[in-house]
Amino acid sequence: MSTDVEVAIVGAGPYGLSVATHLRARGVGFRIFGQPMSFWLQMPESINLKSFAFATNVYVPQRGFTFPEYCRARGLEDEEPCSMASFAEYGLWVQRTLVPEAEPVNVSALEARENAFELTLEGGERVRARRVVMAVGLGHFPCVPRSVAHLPPELGSHSSEHTEFSRFAGKEVAVIGAGASAVEAAALVLEAGGKPLLLVRADELVFHTRMGLDRPLLERLRNPNSVLGPGRKSWVLEKFPMLLHHVPEARRVRFTRGYLGPAGPWWLRDRFFGKVDFRLRADVTSAEARGDKVLLAVRENGAPERQIEVDHVISGTGFEPDVDRLSFVHPALRGRIRRTERAPALSRTFESSVEGLYFVGMVACFSFGPLFRFVAGARYASPTVARDIARRRRRFT
Repeated sequence: MSTDVEVAIVGAGPYGLSVATHLRARGVGFRIFGQPMSFWLQMPESINLKSFAFATNVYVPQRGFTFPEYCRARGLEDEEPCSMASFAEYGLWVQRTLVPEAEPVNVSALEARENAFELTLEGGERVRARRVVMAVGLGHFPCVPRSVAHLPPELGSHSSEHTEFSRFAGKEVAVIGAGASAVEAAALVLEAGGKPLLLVRADELVFHTRMGLDRPLLERLRNPNSVLGPGRKSWVLEKFPMLLHHVPEARRVRFTRGYLGPAGPWWLRDRFFGKVDFRLRADVTSAEARGDKVLLAVRENGAPERQIEVDHVISGTGFEPDVDRLSFVHPALRGRIRRTERAPALSRTFESSVEGLYFVGMVACFSFGPLFRFVAGARYASPTVARDIARRRRRFT
């Protein structure tokens, strides 16, 4: 049985829910698929957001639905640090209130048909949609270094896979990375009774400092606050989100990769320094599984390689957009999507080279810049996509 709908939204996280509310406001029919806020719900309870509360919303046309307002009404922290658990509950509250028709079922296949798309749901239902908005989030794109990517799941994992760390009690665990995910994973291994070793390729381990709420006027002018943190460049990226879209591709990608590099948040300092062992300028060149152990070859400070034996390796190395990771998308359809790096190359309205197929979220960052690596990018992306779809719908009608 095939059902017709104007728009199918794949993903029910902050971006997908935001797009749904803006489509509804423009009178465009849609169905939205996916477990609401699933990526955020699977995070450990003790993990905090890396961004300010005002920068982490489900962006909807209605007033009164921001994350800070939700927190204040419930006596929760409304600036930083806010827990991922509270943000996940906030997202579910928005979904229940504004997008109650969200269907908690995953899309198992997506194919292009003449003038439309066909989606197959996990239960077997087929849905025919004129347009599709891909809001798949981070879960499809964990980035694992090649040197350890071949390890079996019991010996190697990505930091996003862990909801709790008790399995590492009494274990020696190597954590690769220098950002918040790696630092927090190392601290959680320690607090679970394990022995972590953080391996950092960079020359230093960077931690952000806490930004005072009552900064002097001159400081606020020099470093205005933004959804990306304080700084004039970040402020420009927030206020002019289309700016980088017009920059030549090579420069845009290079800037997106390099801006706002790995850093730990200020509230992890006391849980990390003096407690977690770490190595700087340490490059993992290879990994070998030996029974229930992993033998890592590590080069430090350009010295000859030395071997480190551990029980497990956690890669806290972020996420990398890659269309080919979307295995439910038919290979023929994936092959028609023009790329920027391995991400889709998008128009100014977030449409891919396949007419009617849109991408929002982190997967759009190489077309629009680092703002769209974060939830804050939904503030611009969602109404832009909804407006374009509504305009084309009127023209078609």
